[in-house]
Amino acid sequence: MSGKIKRSYIREILDATDEDTISFAGGLPDKELFPLKQLSKASKRVFKDADCLQYSKSQGIEGLRKKLAAIYTKKLGFKTSKDEILITTGSQQAFDIIIKSIDSSEVIVESPSYIGALGAFRILDKKIVDFKELSELDKLLNNSNVLYAISDYQNPSTNVYSNKKREKIADILSKSNSTLIEDAAYCFLNFKNKVRTPISKLYANSYHLGSFSKIVAPGLRLGWVRAKTENIDKLLAAKESLDLHSSTFNQMLINEYLNENDLFEHISTINNAYSKKMEYMAKCFKKYIPSFSFKKPKGGMFIYGSFKVDSMLLAKEALKENVAFVPAEVFYLDEKSKEARFNFTNATYKEIKQGIKKLSYIINKY
Repeated sequence: MSGKIKRSYIREILDATDEDTISFAGGLPDKELFPLKQLSKASKRVFKDADCLQYSKSQGIEGLRKKLAAIYTKKLGFKTSKDEILITTGSQQAFDIIIKSIDSSEVIVESPSYIGALGAFRILDKKIVDFKELSELDKLLNNSNVLYAISDYQNPSTNVYSNKKREKIADILSKSNSTLIEDAAYCFLNFKNKVRTPISKLYANSYHLGSFSKIVAPGLRLGWVRAKTENIDKLLAAKESLDLHSSTFNQMLINEYLNENDLFEHISTINNAYSKKMEYMAKCFKKYIPSFSFKKPKGGMFIYGSFKVDSMLLAKEALKENVAFVPAEVFYLDEKSKEARFNFTNATYKEIKQGIKKLSYIINKY
């Protein structure tokens, strides 16, 4: 592995903040929306079975994989069986085991891109090549590299691929015979509760990644990969080398929770709450920092926009005043930026207003 291993900038920000800091930095869900009562009831039922504390299958418990397969088939129109699902320890683990299981030295990413994925690719010593326009993909993709794509409410840009773009990407992939890693952590966080067809449905040599972190609770560290069975088989060796299997208890807890509760009713509640918070943050930006240029997202957890000053320097000054956000420079391979990402889901309404007002004072002084 070349170079010094660096921690995620966002994790460093979160570690540097204290209880007095107003943080718009991490992609944290609203903890007030965690289904605590339902999970508590589910845990009591799970604890009646001693197997919840036992080793389990590397691919994941069957009941949970069946439920996820049903979601793909019924909600995404993407016919899937339990054998095409692998449970992972958060979707972050999926980057690691996929890259380890395929023979590729190069990963193509859209710029800007998710810092967690970039970190995973770097630590495995992969060459990362970025693009900004789909027209560039034709020349970049070949049968020995990988395309990493976020189709819905991209982190950080909040962009969503249209159906036409999804078809275009699938067509380019088919011609190049490349591997697709499609990150769908935010695909269900649509404020109108609509979902789009995954690119992975249109292209077979793909890995579609999902997570319970954004739609139930991140502390459980449960995600999944949807792929054809021969690709799932390739992942198992890499998965077993890391942790043998994801937490048995947490898998059984989620499985039992899904037995008794409507996941999409819960997601609808989340989307309604997040839509209101996004609108409030947008209103505060327009009132207190009108120079901040952005488009309101239609889902996800972030507002992404551009300042008229260097966002990295601004972020450092803001942190001194106990306000945290992420300058977009960390989402690019090697590019200065005035852009920035703000999480609206974790802060309270009061904190959103206070934090943006504080930021406006810093900008005026700066």
